[in-house]
Amino acid sequence: MLLRILGKSLARRRGRIAFAVISVVMGAAVITALLAVSMDVEEQVAADFRKYGANLVIVPQSDTIEVGFPGVTFGSVTEQGYIEEEDVWRIMRISWRTNILGFAPFLYSVVHADSETASQDVVLAGTYFDRDVEILDRYSSSDPEAITTGVSVINAWWLSKGKWIDRSDDYRSALVGVNVADKMGLKIGDTFTISFKTNGDGNLTTSEITVVGLVETGGNEDNQVMVNLQLAQDMTNRTGKVHTIQVSALCTGCPVDTFAEEIEGEIDYVEARTVKQLVSAEMSMLGKFEGMMAMVTMVAMAASVLGVTTTMTTSVIERQKEIGLMKSVGAERRKISLLFLSEAAVIGTIGGVLGFVAGVFLARSIGLSVFDTAVSTNILLLPVAIGISVAVAVGASILPVRRAQAVEPAVVLRGE
Repeated sequence: MLLRILGKSLARRRGRIAFAVISVVMGAAVITALLAVSMDVEEQVAADFRKYGANLVIVPQSDTIEVGFPGVTFGSVTEQGYIEEEDVWRIMRISWRTNILGFAPFLYSVVHADSETASQDVVLAGTYFDRDVEILDRYSSSDPEAITTGVSVINAWWLSKGKWIDRSDDYRSALVGVNVADKMGLKIGDTFTISFKTNGDGNLTTSEITVVGLVETGGNEDNQVMVNLQLAQDMTNRTGKVHTIQVSALCTGCPVDTFAEEIEGEIDYVEARTVKQLVSAEMSMLGKFEGMMAMVTMVAMAASVLGVTTTMTTSVIERQKEIGLMKSVGAERRKISLLFLSEAAVIGTIGGVLGFVAGVFLARSIGLSVFDTAVSTNILLLPVAIGISVAVAVGASILPVRRAQAVEPAVVLRGE
């Protein structure tokens, strides 16, 4: 009986029902689109942000040599304070290892550089550029997993001209900071000589290197010559040693400090420090993104509530005589409420399904136009869209239902 009455009611009032469904569709579409964009794009935004620098730096305990990022100083490390290169991979054994996008160890030395036009002391920085590192799983005896990491992964923006050093390049290739290049008259393709005198025996180690790219960061790197870590170790007789490790950790749902604590647990003679400026900026940007999503979602839901409430209130007013007649023949208040709430549930279900479909296209449009990426919509958002739509439609019908419950049969049937 209820289904028959419900079906006839919906068929007889197609126009008003369509208006309510459209209201729900608009809300469901916006919610679906924003959830899809939030789920798919938020991680990409954070990942893109990570390309602008590492947010963790690892140094040996009791350090004293100046190290840092552009505009950020972490302190210094002593000439005797080193991290063993064979321990670098251990940072990938922490529980959050899947959130580490990359890392790069650094060994710093002061060397003398000679070009055709100038001669001066410069900072030589040995590091990984494009390196496969094997990671051993503490819980498995299977073959080690290899990951590709290096400066080109965690600091992609450093390169201003030329190309990154990769595994196909000669051992003696170099990236030169723009300040060094200007002072020494160096350009891409030029060759110059660097030399290092050891403190112990005074022996001079010399190497001829070729410029393949220029680095510009606005910080310390502009005054450095960057080479493969092995070349820096060989020249300075520091085989297997590094001063610092820069780590790019993507963490939208956990504190970066957690990474630092776990890394210190894996390598017990180091300190892992967070780059507060980068972390704060990243969290602020992601927080604003989430806030915008929440605000737009609330507006969309409010519009849906208004549309459904208006439709259901109008329906109650138009059907007062019908409600009075139902009550006069013994219909309980509960059954009358169930009839209107069922109508609202049907409106919510139809609106949720159609809104999900519309939201898929809206999400793709937002992704391509705003974030320049294709957004994939998870099918699990369909029940979410339907559930939210039904909840909104039913919730918006509560006041109209109470008005229907208050109808007095004797009054409305007399036409008063």
